[in-house]
Amino acid sequence: MSWKKLITCCSRTTSNKSSRRESSSLKNGGLLVEKLIRVSDGDYSPFCVFTEQELKQATKDYDQDLVCLVDDNYKLFQGVLENRGAVLIKKTNEHEELVEYCIREIAVAAYVSSNMNLVKLLGCCLESKVPIIVFEYVSGNLSDYLHNKKGVIPWRQRIRIAAQVADAIAYLHLSKPRPLIHRHVKTENVLLDDNLNAKLFDFGLSLEVPEGETSVQALVEGTIGFLAPESVVTERFNEQTDVFAFGATLIEILTGREPHNVFIGAFDYMTNHDTTPVAESSLISVSSPKRIDLLMFLKANLIRDGKDNALEASAELAASCVEILPEKRPTIEEVAKKLKHIQNM
Repeated sequence: MSWKKLITCCSRTTSNKSSRRESSSLKNGGLLVEKLIRVSDGDYSPFCVFTEQELKQATKDYDQDLVCLVDDNYKLFQGVLENRGAVLIKKTNEHEELVEYCIREIAVAAYVSSNMNLVKLLGCCLESKVPIIVFEYVSGNLSDYLHNKKGVIPWRQRIRIAAQVADAIAYLHLSKPRPLIHRHVKTENVLLDDNLNAKLFDFGLSLEVPEGETSVQALVEGTIGFLAPESVVTERFNEQTDVFAFGATLIEILTGREPHNVFIGAFDYMTNHDTTPVAESSLISVSSPKRIDLLMFLKANLIRDGKDNALEASAELAASCVEILPEKRPTIEEVAKKLKHIQNM
């Protein structure tokens, strides 16, 4: 869908609506066109524009029994659209400051929808104060599986999922005309289909790196345990920001424990086994124990249902991704390649 078609579609769907809906549609449509051009230079996958009424019908007026994921800023509903079947509908809280979050998510999702390991955008509703987003239906998320709400995932499938997530992040980092930083990689944002294929989700915090720059400045947002320490300090983000978050995700995949708790455990291990004075606990120190201590703690807490050499190689890879110094971390392309090697061990 070209930007001209998008404007036409927005105008057509709101011509007989209330002034409030028409105003929201035109305002949100204009913002979306600007963001689509900035993110993709106008080269993106086509998507539909739905009315508020269509999405209300699809979710039985947002029946709470259809909620499949809850976040601080949104609820994800399972819905059924006429002639389209099951879909996921992301309804964000109606706060003005979240409009930009949704516009960014639509634009990025439209740009990357062709990748099989990134959740596919089907469309959006621009009539509401804050846009509502429609995605392909995916039945679960990785966090629920890891914490036994959906069932246990065998070792080989967990590593395959990790490899698919790494491939998805690499696709973002290699995007043209400019790299995209996801900024919110975590297990809750890895959706799994019925065959346990991974689809990275939630592009609302994504940032494009400006041409000629190696990083981009923004407010620190995200989840403790997945935030790269240098980004917390400098408020600058680049590809290594995502590598750290992926490493934290891999730690959770390997141990079944939330990464923040693993970092605290490794920090405690460090204080109990190292005679070197340790700084007072902080977000940075707890999130970044010494690699050797983290590795020892990881190896002691692995879910051991695979070959020992493959498990330990995975632990070493995870530890390398969460190095406190970003220049010591591998690139996500190197991570993806290593995971494919581990799969064949």
